[in-house]
Amino acid sequence: MTENNNHVESLQTINYKTELQKLKKILREKEQEALEYRAKRDELNNEVKMLSLKIREYRQQLAVYRSQISEIIEEKNKLIENIRLFKEQKNKITERLAEIRQQLQEKREKLKNIRAMLGRRIPNAEELASKLEKLEWEYQTRAMPLEEEKIYVERIERLEKLLVKARLYEKLKEEVAKLREEASNLISQRKDLVEKITEYSQNYLSLKETLTKLKSERDTLKSEIEKLTKERDKIRETANTHHQKLLEVNQEIKRLQEEIEKIAILLKASQLSKIIEERRRSKMMKAKEVYEKYKRGEKLTFDEFKLLLEFNMVKP
Repeated sequence: MTENNNHVESLQTINYKTELQKLKKILREKEQEALEYRAKRDELNNEVKMLSLKIREYRQQLAVYRSQISEIIEEKNKLIENIRLFKEQKNKITERLAEIRQQLQEKREKLKNIRAMLGRRIPNAEELASKLEKLEWEYQTRAMPLEEEKIYVERIERLEKLLVKARLYEKLKEEVAKLREEASNLISQRKDLVEKITEYSQNYLSLKETLTKLKSERDTLKSEIEKLTKERDKIRETANTHHQKLLEVNQEIKRLQEEIEKIAILLKASQLSKIIEERRRSKMMKAKEVYEKYKRGEKLTFDEFKLLLEFNMVKP
């Protein structure tokens, strides 16, 4: 009976293996098919993407052309007015720069005078404030003789005057730095205005020729956009067809994977059952040998006695 069971299990195992090999072969074919569909779809989608980028680029250029054409038509009447406005702005900047130079001269003179009063080493206002605060605290909290108190008062007054000058010095330095920065910005702006005046003057002479050229380029670009759009839409339709086929093949792959997993589990169970049965048969043979020893009255080990109990060959 056991041999028949083993024979049946062996046939089942063979059938499972055969079916598994068959399904795996089909799965590989489907996976290859999916790879081909995916590769073709991705290739087509990449072409669509490149064409879309090109179309977008052309449309941006087209918008620039339209904007330029519109601007040029109006600009012919505005150029002279713009040049006048630029010159007016440039003159105002020149006037402001003259004011700044005057202010810088005055503030530098003040800085020179304060520096002469403060000495070669300009004290730090924050450090002076800290020293003054410390002196005032000591003066208010310490008990001291009248003479020492007088010394503290003189030191405090001297530090206060020094602090006022130091803070004024720092303030003037900040104001000078801001004026320099403003002057630098104004000089840069004036330079830009001069360049614009020159540019606008030159543009006025070439506007008519530029307008004709822009219209021609605009019309050529519109035709190219229409051509590329038709080509892109056709390729996109083909890519969508390949994508749909890929989805169908992926569904088939999923079904095959589930079937393979199911049969693999059955195969493993069949193989495991066979192994368990072979182990039990081996233990049974061993138990019979031990039982013969038992009947002969030979001494048994603990494990041998457990083996006889497992197969109910002796009673505990």
